[in-house]
Amino acid sequence: MLNGKAAIPSTFNIKPSTFPFPRSRRFTLFTVNTVNPRRKIVTAAQQIHRRHGIDAVSMRSVAAAVGVTAPSLYRHFRDKEELLGALVEAGHAQLEEYLAAPPPGPRRVSAMMRQFLRFAFDHTRLYELMFLSMRRAVRHFPDDFAAGKSRTFELLRQAVAEQMKGGSFRQDDPLETTLTIWSHAHGLISMYTLGRFIGGDDEFLRYYDRSMRRILNGIRKGR
Repeated sequence: MLNGKAAIPSTFNIKPSTFPFPRSRRFTLFTVNTVNPRRKIVTAAQQIHRRHGIDAVSMRSVAAAVGVTAPSLYRHFRDKEELLGALVEAGHAQLEEYLAAPPPGPRRVSAMMRQFLRFAFDHTRLYELMFLSMRRAVRHFPDDFAAGKSRTFELLRQAVAEQMKGGSFRQDDPLETTLTIWSHAHGLISMYTLGRFIGGDDEFLRYYDRSMRRILNGIRKGR
């Protein structure tokens, strides 16, 4: 189990069979392209982060992996913060693949939130970087989310709106309802990542499913 003292592993021990949809690629890296040095730099940073964590990612370590001097990286990225931002954007593109997997229907939101958990299990370090790290360039609620600037949040908002339109969810504000669902899932995953739950991955998975079911039952039509 994860805790504040133990190093965060690259994956949890969750069994693939517990998830209903085909597994995505374990980790999506940009293709190294010498014609595109920015992409090559991001690829090297992804590899370092995936193997060793956020503390190992520095302009110096990435430059060494690419085979250039550290000052040359600043022609492409202003600083480490901007480089990590590129990793976050790549992570959201991968999370988008996970969330897009469930087919439309009255249970799509529930399935999408299971996919959200699976992403956190499959890519623990990346999840931590995306959602548990302080960064300068972050999106703000409600304006940025209402404008659809977060592709992953927008996917869930559209699914929530579809279920409201289809009658499986009661009518409400889709944007705020999506925030409630997303925040609940993120809060549970964050607590587990920080070692606030007793038990292993399988036990947490069962609790997560029960807890999300309570949230979704509360917004289902007729309840």
